[in-house]
Parts: sequence; structure tokens; C-alpha cells
Amino acid sequence: MGPFRFTPLENSTIHDGDDINKTSIPDRKDVVKAPSFLTGFTKKERINHPQDFRRVMKLGRRFQSKNFILFIQENEGGFHRLGMVVKKEMGPANYRNRMKRYFREFFRLHKHQIRGSLDMIILAKKGCALNRYREAEEELKGLLII
Repeated sequence: MGPFRFTPLENSTIHDGDDINKTSIPDRKDVVKAPSFLTGFTKKERINHPQDFRRVMKLGRRFQSKNFILFIQENEGGFHRLGMVVKKEMGPANYRNRMKRYFREFFRLHKHQIRGSLDMIILAKKGCALNRYREAEEELKGLLII
């Protein structure tokens, strides 16, 4: 056994005398669900397989801006899918992860405005230097012409 041991507390009460195991969960009747387009970036909306990336990049339409390249191809899934490419040449991991967060947030907020069902791949160019989400959002809106 390691140097750390878990020892149960002698008295399982909180300062006001309530038992820890008997804490009540608030009633969830009044909780309002968010609209489906704001709920997130689900697994079915991701492009994960390398062959899907290759297919969209080879056969899809290509649009360029100052910092991004967007590849778009129709799909038959009935919903949009997003793939992201941010190479190590872009910079440190925290910057690459920030770019991917920007892409996911843009997709989450604007996927309901895009018609049809598309596979989209966003590739960040090597000299991409964006510091704010709004900058990325404006540039991506220009690519998708929303």
C-alpha cells in the first residue's frame, strides 16, 4: 500500500447538522432545455476517419481566405459534419487547441444557418495569427457566406 490512505470521517455531518448522504437534489421541473442547435458538437457531427478527410479534400470544393482553407462536399447523412486540420507548424499546442476550439464554436453556433447537409474541413494555414474568436468568426463567415 502506498503512503496515502483514505480514512473515513468519524462524524459524517456538515456544520449545520445535515447528514452528507441525505442532501436533497433540487427539483428539475423548471429547467428549460436549450434548442438543439446550441447543445454542442456531437460525435455524429465529426469527421474522424482519414479516408473521409481525403475524400472531402480531393473531391470537395475549395475556398480560401487569409488564414483558412475550407473544403466542402455534399453528404447524404442529413446533417453537417466538421473536420479540422491544424498542423504542428502553426505553433505550440495551446495555440493549436485554441484554433480548434474556435472552429468548433463557430460550427456549433452557425450550423443551423447552412443549407443542405455538408462535410466541411477547415484547414488553418501556416501563418495564421488570430488572437480573438471574433476575428476567426468573421473570416469563417466570409468563407461560408452566411
